[in-house]
Amino acid sequence: MHTQWIEQLHTLKLTGMATALSLQWEQPTTYADLSFEERLGMLIEREVLDRENRRLKPSVADS
Repeated sequence: MHTQWIEQLHTLKLTGMATALSLQWEQPTTYADLSFEERLGMLIEREVLDRENRRLKPSVADS
């Protein structure tokens, strides 16, 4: 099931979220005390940061 979800996130081009979700599964005790909303928020934040970094990467290379 987990692999299927990760593949679907990649298909949707949500690579940051896929990476963050994999990390949460690999380290369950780190995230066990967080609520659903907190964990979802972390996934969304990771996706936003990942997209910002990809957007900025070409501008840094051009500098």
